[in-house]
Amino acid sequence: MSRGKKSAKSKPKDDLDSTHRLCQHCHQYKLRRGFPQHQQFCAATLAIEPPSKRPRLSHQTSQEVLGPDTDTINDTVHEPQDTVNPPSLLDSEDTEPQQPLHAPALPQVYIKVLPHPHSPLPITITPLDAPSGQAGTTFIPKPSNKPWAPFRTLEDFEITEFAVTTMLKKEKVNTLLAGVNERWTTGGSKVTLHRYEDMQESLEYARAYVVQFTSDEVTVPYKGEMHTFKFEYRDPWKYVLSLVRDESLAPLHCWNAVKKFYCEDGKEERVIDEPNTADTWWGVDSELPEPDPYPHCFLPLHFWLDKGLVTSRVKAYPMILRPAWLPREIRNGSGNGGGVLLGYMPMVKDPADPSDRKTAETLEFAQFKRNVYHKVLGRVFEPLRLPSHHGEAHCCGDKVVRILHPGILIESQDGEEATYFCACRGSLANVPCTKCLAPKSELHRITKRFPLRTPETMKEALQKARQAPNKTQKDKILQDFGLHDIDHFLWNYRFSDPYAASSYDTLHSDDIGKWGKHLWPLLLSVLEEAGRKGRFAANLAMFPRWANLKHFDAVTTSDIKDGQAYLDILKCVLPCIVQLLPRGSALVHCIRAYAKYRMLVGMHCMPESRRQHLIRSVSIYEKSTEKVNQDHDKNFAFPKNHATGHVGDEILNKGTTDNMTTRTGEGFQQEAAEAYAQTNKKQAEHQMARIDETQEIVARIRMLIDNDKKAPELQETQSDEDEGDLTELSEQPRSQTGPWEPPQTISGAPPHWKFGSPSQRAESSDLESISEDSHFVGFDEKLRTFLLEVVPEERLRFEDTIECAYIHYQSREDWSLARDIIRCNKLFHGRERFDCVVVNMDLPGLVVARVRALLRCKLPSGKVLDLAIVKMLSRTQSWKPNTVWSGCEVHEEDKNPSFILMDYIVRGCLVSPTFDSKAPHMFYLVDTVDEDMFLRASNIF
Repeated sequence: MSRGKKSAKSKPKDDLDSTHRLCQHCHQYKLRRGFPQHQQFCAATLAIEPPSKRPRLSHQTSQEVLGPDTDTINDTVHEPQDTVNPPSLLDSEDTEPQQPLHAPALPQVYIKVLPHPHSPLPITITPLDAPSGQAGTTFIPKPSNKPWAPFRTLEDFEITEFAVTTMLKKEKVNTLLAGVNERWTTGGSKVTLHRYEDMQESLEYARAYVVQFTSDEVTVPYKGEMHTFKFEYRDPWKYVLSLVRDESLAPLHCWNAVKKFYCEDGKEERVIDEPNTADTWWGVDSELPEPDPYPHCFLPLHFWLDKGLVTSRVKAYPMILRPAWLPREIRNGSGNGGGVLLGYMPMVKDPADPSDRKTAETLEFAQFKRNVYHKVLGRVFEPLRLPSHHGEAHCCGDKVVRILHPGILIESQDGEEATYFCACRGSLANVPCTKCLAPKSELHRITKRFPLRTPETMKEALQKARQAPNKTQKDKILQDFGLHDIDHFLWNYRFSDPYAASSYDTLHSDDIGKWGKHLWPLLLSVLEEAGRKGRFAANLAMFPRWANLKHFDAVTTSDIKDGQAYLDILKCVLPCIVQLLPRGSALVHCIRAYAKYRMLVGMHCMPESRRQHLIRSVSIYEKSTEKVNQDHDKNFAFPKNHATGHVGDEILNKGTTDNMTTRTGEGFQQEAAEAYAQTNKKQAEHQMARIDETQEIVARIRMLIDNDKKAPELQETQSDEDEGDLTELSEQPRSQTGPWEPPQTISGAPPHWKFGSPSQRAESSDLESISEDSHFVGFDEKLRTFLLEVVPEERLRFEDTIECAYIHYQSREDWSLARDIIRCNKLFHGRERFDCVVVNMDLPGLVVARVRALLRCKLPSGKVLDLAIVKMLSRTQSWKPNTVWSGCEVHEEDKNPSFILMDYIVRGCLVSPTFDSKAPHMFYLVDTVDEDMFLRASNIF
C-alpha cells in the first residue's frame, strides 16, 4: 500500500476500509491495530489545543507529542505513530506558522527510540536521570494441570531431570530407580518409572517439544573418487518458527529496526548497540514491502561454527544458531530463546601428510574441504532459502500474523573457519581478507580502504575464471581474488551477504590475536633480552587485586590459552613494565595505543562520537605499530591486524562487537566434550545429537513447570495493577534494625551504597586506643568537628566500623546500573587491602582517594550517617615514569587523612604502585579496569 500523502478529507482506496479506521478527531485513517489508543490520544490532544494550532511534527524533532495530562515524565512515554500519514511528511500547503505545542516536559537526559516507518510501534522516550518504574509487557503463563507431561507424575520428571543433568549412565539409573521404588522409601513412591527403558520411553514422547535432528549426507569428489559424508542437523526454519510462536518470548521480539538517540539539553546523538539499531537491518526493513495488510519482518540470524577438542585427540565441529532479533541477554544465554545446536560439521580427514604435498595438491585438498563445508551448509540452510526471498506468513506468539523473511546477518568464526565459510583461500593467500581485496603485502596498512567483496563481484570473478582459456589463467584469476572455484551456498539467499556477515571477533582478533600471539610474545622477548622478565613477573604478582580482574603469580611461566586472561594482563601490564624498558619506549606507546583501542572496541554501547574516537584510535595504533616495526623488526602485516580497519563499519552495520564475538559460542565446546564423554565413541555425532535433544527436552519441561508455579502470583500482580492497588515504592514501610533509621543522604535520595556487616561497634573515643592505625590519632576530636559542620544539631553517640561497601552507580558505557565492591582490610586473603574511590568534587579531572576506614555514625535523633576516612591522591608532575604514555596519570597520596560523606563517593577505582621506582607514595591511575572508568578518565562520552 502506498504511503504517499493524502488529504485528510479525500476518500482512501476501498481496501483501506478493511485494514484501517477513520479517526473522528484528526480525520485520518489509522491501522485497526492500536486504534483505540490512537483515538484516546487524539481526544486528549484536542482538549489541550485545537487542530488549527497543532503542528505536524517531523520524526527528527526532539520535542514530540509524548502523551496527555502529565506535566513531567518519570517513566518511558510513547508517541502514537501515524501509520498512513507519517509525521515526517509535512503538508506543503500548511503555510500557517507553527505554534508551540503544549506537551509534557521532556526529561533533561533521555534515550529516544525512533522505529522504522514500517513499524507500528510509537516513538519511545526513556529518561536516564531517574530510575524507570515501567517493567514493560510481562508474559503471564496459563495454569496447566500437568506441565510435566508426557511424564506421568512430577516426580517422574524430576528424577529424569536429575539423571540427565548429572549424566548418569544406564546402570546408575537402574540402581537409582530400584532404590527409590523399593529400598529407600516406605509407604510407596510417587515415581512410576522402574527401569532405564521406562525413562527413555517418556523422553521419546517428549521429543515433540523440541526441534529434532534429521539425518542426511553429501557426496563430494576428490582425486577421482566420490567421498560420502553423513551428518545430522536441525531444520533452522523449524527452530525459528518455534521461537516466533513462543508466547513466553512474544514480549521480547524485536520485529523492526529502530534508530536510537541519546538526548540531552536539546541535542541528540545516535547510539548503536543491538543489531536492530544498526544500518543493515534498517536497510532491509526499507527494502521489504509495507504492511499489505500483514507486516513484513526481517529475522536476522547469528551463525557460529568452530572446531574444538572434545578429548585430548578427538575434535568436534559444532554449529550454533542464535536469533539476532531477540535481546542479547536472551539469545546469548542457555535458556529459552538462546542458541541452538544445529548439528556437527563432518570432519574431513587428511589422507596424506600435508608437508609432502606440492602447492597445487594443497590447493586441491583445500578446495575439497571447502566443497564439503558448503555442500553441508547448503543442505542445512536450504529451508531458509525460499522464505528469505518471498517470506512466509505465520501467526506469532502475540497472535499477530506476520510475513517473516529470515537471513544470515552475523557469522562469527575464527580466521580459518571464516575463510571456509566465505570460500576464500586463507591467511597465506595473496588476498586473504574475507571482507575486502586487500593484498597480503598491505595488511599492515589498516586505515587504507580496499574494494569490498560482494556476492556480485565474487560471482563475476568466478565466472571470469571459469571462462579462462587454460588452467594457469584460471588459477591466476582465482588467486587475484583469493577465491576457490566454489559457488557460495548463500549466493541464492536474500538478505544474506556472506562477506558482510563475516564479523569482527574481539576474542580471536584481539585477545588471543593481536595481543596474545603478537604483542605479548614480543614484550616477553624484549624483557628477556634485557634480563628483566623475572622482575616483570614479580611486579604483576604484586599488582593490586580488583573484582573481576584475574591475578597472576607467575605469568611469564604460565601457559595462557584463555582470551579473558590475556585481556586482564593487558589491563595491568603498563605499570609493571614501564620502568623496565628504555625511556620513550615505542613498545610502551604501542601497547597503550592498542589498550585504548581494545577498551573502545569492546563497548556494549556506541554513540556516534564514541565510534569516531574508536576510528581515530585505529589510526593511532597503526602509527605506533610502524614505530615498533622500526625498533623491533616486528611485522604487522597479518589478517587479524588488518581486520581492525573494518571494525568501525562493522559496528555501524551490525551493532556493537559483543553481538559478533565468538566468545558466546566457546562455552559450548565444554558441553560438546561432556556429551562426547557419554557416548561409546562410535558414530559419536549421532549420540551427541540425541543427548542434546534430551537436554533440550528437560530444560523445556522445567521451564513449563516453573512458569506454572509462577502463574498465580503473576496473575494476582496483574490484577492488582489493573485495579490500581499497588502502593508506590516510596510509600512502602522500610525495614529497620533497632531504633536507627536507614542511612541519610544530603539530597534526601536513597543511598547509592550499601555497607557490609560491621567489624566492631565502639565510641569514637575508644577507637583511638583499640586501633593501631596512625590515621586514628586524634580521631575522636576530628570526627566530632566534622559532624558539627555537617549536622550541627546532632551529637555523636557511637559508630560501627565497616570493612566492605557496595557502591552503585550509573555506568557511562551504556547507562545501566553498575556496582563496585570497596574493601578496607588490614588482612584480606593474606594481604593488606585498602581500595580507592572516585570522589565527586568540583575539580578538573578525576579526584581519587584511598579508603582507610568506613564508619556508620549513630546519632541521638536516631539518624544514621555513613562516612569514610580517606587519604586523597593528587595528580603530580614531581615524578614521571621512563615513558609517559597517552593518558598516564601519576598521583601522590597525602599523609593526612580526611573525612568525606559517602554521598560524595562516585565509584571505586584502581591505582597501581609505581613499580621499580623510588617513589613509594606515587601511584598510577589504572583507567583500563573497566569501560566506565576508561570513559571517565579519558573524558569520552
